[in-house]
Amino acid sequence: ETINSNKIELSIEGMTCAVGCAKTIEKKLAESEGVEKATVDFDKKLATVTFDKSVQNPTSLTQVIEGVADGKTYKVVNTKS
Repeated sequence: ETINSNKIELSIEGMTCAVGCAKTIEKKLAESEGVEKATVDFDKKLATVTFDKSVQNPTSLTQVIEGVADGKTYKVVNTKS
């Protein structure tokens, strides 16, 4: 973990399956610049992301999640640091 490391939890609405939805979002987050670790729990509808706050922020991470699929499927409804 870097000195700028930050951890955030994002609640996601719109996931209908563990493999397709949750894993796809997890992969997109993990591939994003500055993201050190990303896990998406389908049952809890929760994404937990460890990221470099000099590169990413809650808004940009929300945009990554909501940009998966057609941009209308997933909505981040709550953010908790």
